[in-house]
Amino acid sequence: MRRLRSSFILATTAIILAACGGDGATDDSATNSTSESTGGQVVNYTAPTELATLDTTLMTDINSSNYISHAIEGLLKIDADGKPVPAIAAEAGTIAEDGLTYTYKLRDDAVWSNGEPVTANDFVFAWQRLVDPEAGASYAYLAETIKNANEIMAGEMDPAELGVTAVSDTEIKIELTQPTPYFESLLAFSAFFPQNEAFVTEKGDKYGTSSENILANGPFTIENWDGTGLTWDLVKNEDYYAADEVQLEEVNVQVIKETSTVVNLFQQGSVDNAQVTGELVKQLATDPNVVVQKKARTAYIEFNHDNVYLQNAKLRAAIGLVINRDELVDSVIGDGSTAIGGFLPADFVSNPTTGEDFAAEAGSYLDYDLEQAKTLLAEAKAELGVEEITFSLVGDDDEKNKKISQYIQGQIQNNLEGITVELRNVPKKNRLELANQDEFDLLQTGWGADFADAINYMDLLYSTSAYNEGQYANAAFDALIDSSKTTNANDPEARWADLMAAHKLIMEDAAIIPLYQEAETQLRNPNLKGIIFNSVGNEFDLSRAYIEE
Repeated sequence: MRRLRSSFILATTAIILAACGGDGATDDSATNSTSESTGGQVVNYTAPTELATLDTTLMTDINSSNYISHAIEGLLKIDADGKPVPAIAAEAGTIAEDGLTYTYKLRDDAVWSNGEPVTANDFVFAWQRLVDPEAGASYAYLAETIKNANEIMAGEMDPAELGVTAVSDTEIKIELTQPTPYFESLLAFSAFFPQNEAFVTEKGDKYGTSSENILANGPFTIENWDGTGLTWDLVKNEDYYAADEVQLEEVNVQVIKETSTVVNLFQQGSVDNAQVTGELVKQLATDPNVVVQKKARTAYIEFNHDNVYLQNAKLRAAIGLVINRDELVDSVIGDGSTAIGGFLPADFVSNPTTGEDFAAEAGSYLDYDLEQAKTLLAEAKAELGVEEITFSLVGDDDEKNKKISQYIQGQIQNNLEGITVELRNVPKKNRLELANQDEFDLLQTGWGADFADAINYMDLLYSTSAYNEGQYANAAFDALIDSSKTTNANDPEARWADLMAAHKLIMEDAAIIPLYQEAETQLRNPNLKGIIFNSVGNEFDLSRAYIEE
């Protein structure tokens, strides 16, 4: 263990995974601050949730992805403009005219933290592991357009037959089965990060379970995380190929879930940021240190469609109709998040012909309507032959999500006679496990875009998707998604129509309940400059940040 830290830590809660056409911004705000740095290039950052894993193959949550992206780089990374640019790749790749072959040359000065060079085989190994069904990677589907990936994921071919070849130690070739406009954005995403084969093999099941069981090739190493703890450190990696561009020596991170606690620490000068929600947002509205970041992230309620009662679309719709989304964002959350009436966030992707935003074109569904909700409930009860039903609502245990859970519980129980909701708020890592194990009736969840394409959301409800925890299945929806990926893959207008029709279908079927588009209000030390934020993809990048003294 390194020396004891001299103070608390800082956090970045969020802005969302970065991508092709993301809304990247560099934070260079400056006002008088009540928060003072501990001195030197050391940042105390607070995080909203625990790390779940450091294994990029198995990673599913945004918080883990945010931090691993500071320790490991892929072929490409996302810049301040939200565009994929070379990272471990030495230069821009060569893309064949038909869009089916990508070739990249690797830089020769990239090394792992054990001193070994980063090679093309590190990518080949990691991607083969990603699609290997034995690994059980939830993000494996993102590789579906790589040659033989689908057959490997179905257990019909060996992972070694994936269409990725190490031409040499410093050159990699990738073969696709169909053009994929957002493919380079995927290469900057954590699921496609490299892994050192010898190290992963040596560690076995322990790989990624603590900071001792991970290698870094990026601007920082992750230290002092024991696999379950609420603290960890990012320490400057002196062997990083661009170490001279990294000014922060250390980022001490601590999970703090109570808003009042983290705000007090910020005001005392112990931490460099604090996520603010609820009434405190209003109280601090004029504070010069307040920063609001909008995210391409939708919060929603997922139903467990294995529950016989929730297979009734009228009951699902009734639950959605009693949730007043405007009241939720204004009175309960109060952090700048906005009500949303569909699955996709606003200002995310646009119609390739008209330029109209997807969310605006799709319209709003399940808008607050108590009378309609009561009518549908009565019809659902008659069809199901019951008068009383009890559901569990599973959500995270941080202050914000607890308040949301309580609001949803109250709205349902106060307006839908005979319906009882039992709350189960647990640490995020546990919530992810409960979701994967199908142990919920209603799931308070969300999705932040990994890349700027509507399919990144629509894939979540495909019947065989690893992220379809609620087991929603609709053949017509699946057919539209299949069409967007095959028949109409190279016809932007027809593909858009497929995705728009698919969205209409799931919303009219009340497959999920949209709640709000996330934003984050933070108090932030104005002397902390140069953080890159993105609305799509990994939410923040501290690699070129610095403390102005």
